[in-house]
Amino acid sequence: MITHRLTTTAQRLLLAIFMIASLLITAIPAPASAFVGSIRGIDLNTVLTLHDHSRKIQYLHTENRASDAAKIQHRELKNVRTIVIDAGHGGNNSGAVGVAEVREKHLTLDLAYELRAMLQARYPHARVILTRYWDASLELNERVHMANLAEADIFLSLHYNAAVHNRAVGYETYFLHADAVTPGKEEIQGQPIATADHNHTGIERHMHDTTPVGLHDDALINIQQDLIRARLHADSGLLAETVQKNMSRKLDSTDRGVKQANFGVLRGANMPAVVVEAAFLTHPVEGKSLVLSEHRRKVAGALVEAIEEFDKTLTIRQD
Repeated sequence: MITHRLTTTAQRLLLAIFMIASLLITAIPAPASAFVGSIRGIDLNTVLTLHDHSRKIQYLHTENRASDAAKIQHRELKNVRTIVIDAGHGGNNSGAVGVAEVREKHLTLDLAYELRAMLQARYPHARVILTRYWDASLELNERVHMANLAEADIFLSLHYNAAVHNRAVGYETYFLHADAVTPGKEEIQGQPIATADHNHTGIERHMHDTTPVGLHDDALINIQQDLIRARLHADSGLLAETVQKNMSRKLDSTDRGVKQANFGVLRGANMPAVVVEAAFLTHPVEGKSLVLSEHRRKVAGALVEAIEEFDKTLTIRQD
């Protein structure tokens, strides 16, 4: 018994030393051209990977100590293994301010942490990454670029809605407008939307997990990439429908449906990507209820169930 305790203590000590050493190694001044995931010399990918490993070890340690009857039950996500959660706005971009006088950037970050905690509790082996972990400024193209570099399986950008009047109420989910999927297409300017940005256009030429066949820019490569974009667009639509359906089960509000828009935060994504507008900050009733923890848990719970359903759909389609 004493030997077992010493062994366990030694393992924990070695793990702690390894994590501290890794952080010290990565905390080297980064060049100005460093990847957006490197903030002030600390490589976030390394830190997050260490966090995931330590969380798995803690989970397995807890599971091994539990009795057979009380063992923690967990399910595996088959296709959605890396999830990037984008807390909208941040830093010098406060987003909207509603009737509760709370800035949207704080609400989205709070919701992102709630969703991350739920996912990690239910799926300890999943990789859950936030685009920002504090009140930081990020450009729209930086957010989706981080998701691409992380090789995410889905990308969820969290927002709260606002209107010029106080009658708008409810939740809605967006995916990228079909006209914005193909690079080089002329953009159609419409009504201004809070989360839209027309400064970042097109999609990256390199597509994740594919090997182009043929010469550069020849017809075969273009056709192949068009097919990939079409599949990603269809999967984004499926993800949006799944999110909206699960939100309707959890929230006692108006279902405003699934919509398409030319959102800068979605352009260039190499994975199914959606924008979630969870509620209206400007509604006199909903704008006050959305700051409560109960509303945040309902939205996060709906998103967790949507991810589960989306993963099952992909698994069935592969079979």
